[in-house]
Amino acid sequence: MLNILVITDYKLSSLNQCNSIINELKKTLKKKLIIKYMKVELGLIGYLPNILIYFFLRIRYLFKSPQKIDFIISCGRISAPFNLVFKKINSAKNCHILNPYFRKSEFDKIIIPKHDIKKKIDENVITTFGTLVDLTKFKKECRRVYKYLDNKKKKISFFIGGNGKSSKIMFNELDNTIEKLNLLSKEYEVIYCFSRRTPSYIKNMIMQKASKNNHFFPKKEVNPYWFLLNISEYIFVTADSISMISDSLSTGKKVYIVPIKKIKTKIKKFTKIILEKKMAKVSNGKLENWKYKKLCESNKVCKKIIKALQL
Repeated sequence: MLNILVITDYKLSSLNQCNSIINELKKTLKKKLIIKYMKVELGLIGYLPNILIYFFLRIRYLFKSPQKIDFIISCGRISAPFNLVFKKINSAKNCHILNPYFRKSEFDKIIIPKHDIKKKIDENVITTFGTLVDLTKFKKECRRVYKYLDNKKKKISFFIGGNGKSSKIMFNELDNTIEKLNLLSKEYEVIYCFSRRTPSYIKNMIMQKASKNNHFFPKKEVNPYWFLLNISEYIFVTADSISMISDSLSTGKKVYIVPIKKIKTKIKKFTKIILEKKMAKVSNGKLENWKYKKLCESNKVCKKIIKALQL
């Protein structure tokens, strides 16, 4: 039996990355797993540096009794101090996903994407190519979407990112792709899926430019992101999101990357490698068929964790 504590912040992406490892552990380990989830929020204290949050937590949990915890995995900046505090209390093995920003040597393993590493790789670091993807998400159906779709036609999905610290999308960068998809709309069912970062004016301009028989999501509370990744024959994705590109390439489907100019250097390097490896392509207006080895980073990382920590 293995008792696991999963610690995440309020971001859904943090939970998804932790679950990507948890689900691989379930498949790989021949023992019963007891899994507890802990979602942490600290209010204003959460804005402090992690080292100060750590000492605050040491005082808060000074008299906390040990629990049956064998392994702790966390993701998200403020979850890292919780991880270390509970590791000391419970004498557990631990792992953190992404940079913990403090006391790195005290984590048994840290999982960091190669594009986020600027200097040398520490001994306790496991690198990934792209982000960790929870493959079980692809198996979940979204029945509320069926009423919108034509089940007879093959699907093309276009996943559109947006603006943030690392990127800014301009409509003229999407215009050419929309025109190509309009031409393909007669043969394929074209579906647009916006992210939370997609500006409203970009959404409106896309819906005006795209064919009237195309679909646009999220629609009210329905966001079939993972479902669309699973059912689409071809996937178009904007180059501003490493996570969306990683998710797309984990399906093994044909992926077209739509170039975006204003993105961080590390994202440019990532997409450049993807294109050089011929895992994805930039659309030339015609749909092509090619094969590549789909991303399976969660499985690789899981095996390394099991071996290194003797789980």
